Parts: sequence; structure tokens; C-alpha cells
Amino acid sequence: YTDDPHPRNTYWEMFGNPMFDLKDPAGILMEINNCRKTFPQHYVRVTAFDSTQGVESPRMSFIVNRPTREPGFGLARTEVEGRQVRYRISSYATDKPEGERY
Repeated sequence: YTDDPHPRNTYWEMFGNPMFDLKDPAGILMEINNCRKTFPQHYVRVTAFDSTQGVESPRMSFIVNRPTREPGFGLARTEVEGRQVRYRISSYATDKPEGERY
């Protein structure tokens, strides 16, 4: 879960413990619902790993919860030397300190 939805924010907080070798999807759904109840105004993402090939990279990742009000993103344009133009995306949510964004 996170309250910073910037596309480059790959370090989200982890809710609970990893659920390795879990065969019953009801356990996963229970953890998802607990996280959504605990953080109703945060983004909640589920990331699934497949360890059958000995690789620890995500196989599937999707968002299961979003805040009721999303402020969106702003695009800042900066002109630099040599007539180059650089763009930066910033979330309006990060204008407030962590924990007070939504």
C-alpha cells in the first residue's frame, strides 16, 4: 500500500507477511480485504510471484484499491541549455506530508 502514486514509486509498504506456497485463494482474499479495511484511502497493490523456475521476479501485479478522491498529476516543463526541454511529472498528493495526503 502507498499514499504516493507516482509511477516511479516502486517501494510500496508491505501489509502482513509474504504468503509463500499458499494454495487456497481465500487466504489471499482475506489479506487483501484486511489491508483495504486498514488503509481505505491508500492505493493497495497485489504482487504475485512464481517460484517454480527459481526466479524471484513478479509474474503479476495489479491495484485492488484506490482512494475515493485522486488529485492527479502535474507536468512541469523546464528549458535547459542547448534548447533542450525536460519534463517532470509530480503528484499533487505529495504536496502534503506523508500520512495527510488523502
